[in-house]
Formats: sequence, C-alpha cells, structure tokens
Amino acid sequence: MADNKAYLAAVEGGGTTFVVSVACVSSSSSSSSSVAKNNNNNDENNNILSIGCTKLHLLHTATIPKRDDVTGEIPNNYTPEEIISEACSFFRTHLPPDGYSALGIASFGPAGVDPKSKDQYGKILSGSPKKQWRGVDILSPIQEACGLMGGELEKRVAFDTDVNAPALAEFQHRSYQQEQSSNTSSSKPLTSLSYITIGTGVGVGLVLNSQPLHGLLHPEGGHICIQPLPDDKFTGYSWGAKSPYKGMGTVEGVASSVALTERWIQMEQEREMAKKLYAKGSGGSGGSGGNGSSPSRKRDEEQEQSSKISINDNNNNGDNAQTREILSTLPNSHPIWLHASNAIANLCVSLLLLTSCQKIVLGGGIMKRDILYSMVRSRVWTLLNGYLDSVEELSDERKLEDVIVGSSWEEVGSGLVGAFALALDAYEKDGEEEGGEEGRTSLLDSDASGKKKTASESEEQRLFTSGVLVGIGLSFGCALMMSLLGRGS
Repeated sequence: MADNKAYLAAVEGGGTTFVVSVACVSSSSSSSSSVAKNNNNNDENNNILSIGCTKLHLLHTATIPKRDDVTGEIPNNYTPEEIISEACSFFRTHLPPDGYSALGIASFGPAGVDPKSKDQYGKILSGSPKKQWRGVDILSPIQEACGLMGGELEKRVAFDTDVNAPALAEFQHRSYQQEQSSNTSSSKPLTSLSYITIGTGVGVGLVLNSQPLHGLLHPEGGHICIQPLPDDKFTGYSWGAKSPYKGMGTVEGVASSVALTERWIQMEQEREMAKKLYAKGSGGSGGSGGNGSSPSRKRDEEQEQSSKISINDNNNNGDNAQTREILSTLPNSHPIWLHASNAIANLCVSLLLLTSCQKIVLGGGIMKRDILYSMVRSRVWTLLNGYLDSVEELSDERKLEDVIVGSSWEEVGSGLVGAFALALDAYEKDGEEEGGEEGRTSLLDSDASGKKKTASESEEQRLFTSGVLVGIGLSFGCALMMSLLGRGS
C-alpha cells in the first residue's frame, strides 16, 4: 500500500569508499525551522537531517566497504565494480513500496557532469589519478538499481562532484539561515559560495548567482598554483604525474593528505640522513670492542634502519591510507601545518579575487585539525595585503571568521548531504515542471502525477476519437440526403 511519502536515494562516491543512504522527506516548509544550535543540523541520533527548510528522515545508511570490526581499518582490496555492486544491492534491499522518488550522486572527480554528454555523464574521466577508476560508469548501474531509468524518470536523477554537491547544500542551507536570522553580519542576500574539501585530494565547488557552476567540465581549483613558503624544499607529490603543473607548487600538491604524508616522509628521510652524517663525522672513538659502536648507539641505528625500511616499503608514497594515518599523530606545532595552511589560504585568496564569493566553506579530513582555521584566516589576511579593505566583510581580520567557515555537516559527511541536496533539487524541479506547487504536491502523494497525466491523455484520446466518428457520421448523412433529394427532382 502506498504511504504517500517521497523517498530519496543518495551516494557519496569516494575513490576509497562509498557512503549510501535512503531518506524520507519528512517536511518541506518555509515556516519550519531547521537551524539547530551549535551549527549541528542533525538531531541527537543523527536520524533527522536539515537542509534549509527541508527535513529528511535518514532510514538506512552504509559505508562500502565497511571498516573491519577489529582493526577499524578500511579494506583496500575492493575493486570499483565490487563497490558499485554492493551499492546497487543496498538500494534494491531498501527499495520503498512505490520506489525511489529521486537519486543524487556526489562523486569524486574529474567526472562527467553534463547530462548531454552521454559518453561521459556519470563516469570517472581518464584524467583521474585513481587509475582503477578511470572510465568507470558510476551512475548507470545505481540508477537502474533504483528503478529510475528511461523517459521522465531521468529527470529524477542528478550527478555532480563531491564538492559541487556540498556547495549547493551549503548554499541552500545558509541562504535559509540568513533569511530566518536578524543577526546576520551582512545585509546582502547570499548569492555565491565556495566549498573546498581538503582530503586525499583538494576539490573546489562553486555556486555563483545562486547556481552551481558548470562550464567545460566543473571547477578544478585544487590544481591552481600557489606561492609556497620561503625555502620550501618539497619535491612534489606522487599524484603529480597526471596533474596540472605536474603537481608542483599547487594547492593539492601541498595541502592534500597524500602530499602532506609524502612531505613528512621526505622530512624524516632528511632527518635520518643528517643524523647519519653527524654520527659519521663525530668519529668512532670509545665503546666496547674498539669499533666505536656502543650498545645504545647500535639500538638507535637499528630503530632508524627500521624506520627507513618502513618508509621505503611505501615507496615514498602517500597513496596508502594506513601511511596517511601518521598525520593524525603529528602535533599542532609541526611545520607541515604551516605549509598546509599557506596553500589553503592561497586558494581562498584566489577565490575571493576571481569570484568575489561571499562564503568559503572548508571541509574534508585535513580540516579536522581545528587549528588550521585560524591559521588559514591569518594567512589570507596577510596575503590580501589590505587590497580588499573597502569591502565591509573583509575590512578586519576578525571578520574573516564569518567569511571562511567550517562545514555545516562535517559529522554526517558533507558529501552525503550534498548527494541528498542533488536528489532533493531534482525531485522538486520535476514537481515544478508538473505544475508548480500543485505538481510538487502530486509528487509527494506517491508520484500520482504520472497517473493523472495518463488519465488525462486517455480522456483526450477518447474525446478525439468521438469527434472523428461524429464528423464521419455527419458527412455520411449529408451525402445521403443530397442523393435522395437528387432522385426526387
């Protein structure tokens, strides 16, 4: 039996894991408040998610592949085909009685985001540094599993990057917050926003003039060049082989977790080499056996050798998820964070100068290092050098706290929220095409619009057929009358 509710399917597609989820639209009203305290836009048990004025009831969520129950590690031996297959099984298992109302997929890139480009839409493009994902079709199998293939159903599907989608969600939510709040720091309505995620890579999503930005492809701001810190000796990250500028001196080439891990490896190797040269230069006098090697020094050398082997085993490469875990153990005072904050600040300055965006939202795993927010703002203020002081929002360093902000849904996952925002947007747009608010209501009523449309078409066909038959009858009658009158004369 139909329950007269709309169900949305969402996918946050990462190169390592997918997060899949099903939600029910529990309310969508401009009068309902979705602005929660402390910027936490989901309830205590994470079952209610608010995006602007819309509340979603999260029903089922899973991570593919899931973390190991014992070690907590994510298996790294899953193929793209296996991940997508499990995602399809998830949506078939949780298929609502009347099917899904819409599907949103927020994927890592570069990806085909133009629906008119049938050979690329929904696929990972050949420029991806993740070789096993190149050319993989993410959209089609999941779309089929959700029963949203063909005809009018295609309008209920949206595919975008995992930065453009969160940018859309953040824009919708913060616009609603601004409308509801009388304490906003700006009197200008929000029309532009940038979302930056800093994780294994660096991605940039843009909303300009209240619309997500698409052009030749989608924004790839993580690959712009930056002004590095003085005496930066980092030789570049391993993903640079297929990246613009070969990854040298770019935001991603400095601030991504892959680059930061490889910088740490390089720094450790330099430190080990310096210690080795120092030990060699200090001579070898004293010690048992007359060989200049004390037991304590021997233990130190063994530990250093073990560390060196560990580094070399990873081929000086930050592509290994377990190796990247080292970043979480580094103190806030580690010089790595100076390089990261400088690169992110360079990107923020470029966005402010190029797009004049009103909000810059920072997210991703690297930004869980909270100290980076103040470091980035401070560096932005220095780099701007007073050039935009005439702009009220940029007239004081402290005001940058309202311009460069954290994600609204970092605990839930901005990519997943972005995927729901895509689904919700597609769902509502299709409802508007069905006849404005009336059409939107019909979608909420178990998508009854399709049935109404079919009934209307059947009625039109019946009337047309009746009209044709009546016309034929009148013509025949007139001809018969003329024939009889002719005989009578």
